[in-house]
Parts: sequence; C-alpha cells; structure tokens
Amino acid sequence: MDKKFRKNTIWNMLGTGINAFNSLFLMIIVTRINGVSLAGIFTFAFSTATLFNVIGVYAGRVYQVTDKGTFNDKEYFMNRVISCLIMVIISISFVLIKQYNFTKTVIVILLCFLKMLEAFADVLYAFFQKDDDLYKVGISLTLKTLLGLILFFIVDLLSKNLILSILMFVIVYLLVMSLYDFRQLDLNKKLSLDWKIKNSLNIFIKGFSVFCVSFLTIYLINASKYAIDSYVNDDIQAIFGIIIMPATIMILIAQFLIHPFLNMINNEIKDNNYKKLVGLVTKICLFLFGVGILIIVACHFLGIYILEFIYGLSLREYATCLSIILLGAVFYALTSVINTVLIAMRYTFIQMVVYALLSFCALFLSNYLVMNYEIMGATLNYFIIMFINFIIFLVIFIIILKKETKKLV
Repeated sequence: MDKKFRKNTIWNMLGTGINAFNSLFLMIIVTRINGVSLAGIFTFAFSTATLFNVIGVYAGRVYQVTDKGTFNDKEYFMNRVISCLIMVIISISFVLIKQYNFTKTVIVILLCFLKMLEAFADVLYAFFQKDDDLYKVGISLTLKTLLGLILFFIVDLLSKNLILSILMFVIVYLLVMSLYDFRQLDLNKKLSLDWKIKNSLNIFIKGFSVFCVSFLTIYLINASKYAIDSYVNDDIQAIFGIIIMPATIMILIAQFLIHPFLNMINNEIKDNNYKKLVGLVTKICLFLFGVGILIIVACHFLGIYILEFIYGLSLREYATCLSIILLGAVFYALTSVINTVLIAMRYTFIQMVVYALLSFCALFLSNYLVMNYEIMGATLNYFIIMFINFIIFLVIFIIILKKETKKLV
C-alpha cells in the first residue's frame, strides 16, 4: 500500500466517518435541548433533505469518477449547478404542498439548503478524487462537520432556537467551501475546458438510471419514517429516528469504505479482470459483514442502554427493534457495495427496475405495518425490504459476472 493510497484512505475514513455520525450528534443535541417533539420534526426533516439531496447530486460522484471520457469536468460542474437549482425548487414546492406549520416548514427548507450545499460540494470532491487527492475530501468533511457541530451545539444551548442553530451550520458549510474547497482546487483550469450545454443536459439523460436508483434507495431506507409522518405523531417519529440511527451509520460506513477502492475497481473493470474484481468485492463484503455482526452483538447487550444514556429517554422496550434494524442495515451495506460495482460497470437500468418495484411494494407495506404495529411495523418493513434487496442484487451480480466472463472466452 503506497503512501498516497494510505493518506487518501485514512483521511477519507476520518472525514466520512465524522460526517456519518453527524446526524447522530445532531439528533442527540436536539433531543436533549429542544425536546422529543422537535426531535421528531428534525429527524423527519433531515431524512426528507437527504432524499432531496439525491436530486442535487443526480448521477453522483461514482458515475462522474468512473466516466471514461463521455463528458468533461466543466460539463459535470454545470450539470450540478442546474441539478442543485432544481433541488431547491422541489424542496420549496414540497413544503408548500404539505402545508406544515411555520417551524416545521423552515426546518425542512434550511436542512434541504444544507443538503443542497453538500450536493454541490460533491462535484468538487469528484474532481479531487479523479486527481487521486481523496484526502482533501476527508479534510473538507472533517472541517465542515466538526465546526458545524460545535457551533450548532453552542447556539442551540444558548438560544434554544433550533432554526438559528441549523442556520449556523449552513454558514459554516459555506465558509469552509469558500476558504478550503475552492482554494484547494484549480477551478480556473477545470472550468476553462470547452464544453457544450447539450452535454451538460445530456448527463441528466445518461445518468437517469443512477439517479433513480439513488433516489429510490433513500426512499426505501426512510419509507418507514414517511409512513410514521402520515399515521403516527412526532414523538414516535423521534423514537424511531433514535433506534434507526445506528443502522444509518452502518450504511455510511459501507459508503466511505468503498470510495478509496473506487479507482481500483474501475481499473479492474476496464482491464476485464473480473477474477480480481470478485476478490476485491468479496474482501470488502466480508469485512463489512464481520463489522456488522460485531455491531449487532454489541448493541444487543449494550446498545439500548447506551442510547438511553445518550438521549435521556426510556427505550428498553425497543431493544428487539434495534437488533432487527441493524441486521437489515448489514444486508443493505452489502447491497451498496454490489450496486457501486454495477454502476461502475454501467449496469444501471436493471438497478432502476428493481428499486422501482421494491419502492412500490414498500409504499404499501410500510403504510400497512406502521398503521397496525407502529414502531415494530416500521422495523419489520425496514428489515424485510433490505433483506429482499440484498438477495435480488446478489443474484443479479452473479448473473452479470457470468455474462461478462463469457464475452472474454
């Protein structure tokens, strides 16, 4: 392992890891300072902003980094400007249609704006990664998350004003993006390239399958929360948000684990070296599975007590729900590795079809289970969808590998 790869891996794991715990720390602060009801609004708003973030990111960093010359950097940059504007318009339209009260409306809009900034930063991160400077992504995420959390906590503690606290986080993000991200990147060079608006718009067409997969994936992860928002109160939303938080972290661990290997995966695919590709994917999946089992065992004995201590709430009756959710998260983490490889191989249409069918099933399943069993129903919906998702994509991946191997004979 050379020094550059080690540096990229360590900083990426640090930055993405801290960012992964971002929602956990924010939820703790809001629950402790602002109460359970506002925490319920916050966790729903954060999930909604994460869903709309996919509109801003659109095809995403994996698609951009593994591009084999179809579009240039400036065309991706301009595409991201357009997708972020669309995200803002849709976010505002959403709250107007839902007609939430003033507090919930502003919280949703502010968090959507924060996630829009994340989406815009992602196109810059792709530039870093293509230049093999992934460590700069880690540094950027570390600065944004740590400074944002500190100021969020201080402002919320002093003012008890959640809206003002979120606004401070947005300001931190803007400052770090201006003072670090842009200064570390030679944008003049990137944006001096010849480009065509037609190509920037064409990314929306070419990357549509990837976008659909990402959007529907976030929907599947949060389908239970949307059902709770429709049929149960904000207090229950907060409780479910707390017990699903460790699962969210598990999923994010999978995402930041795969990024340092993305260039390597792409090279194996370009060289048609599917034996090495399978070996690499297998090692990553086995590591994730091992970590997942350790987390489940630890949380079975200690998890619920730790969550009670952190949030200051009685959660003992939800211990079984926590274990079931974590098992579902392990299956999803493994699926995310397979999906990343399929995107790099440009097998995106089949993913879109599968996620569309699963989302259709989840819409009805989540509503039925939450209406009848509340939190346990939300838990079962999460596990069932994640398990079926894994089985389907494992079979698809095996079939595609056999197909690609046969082409070489």
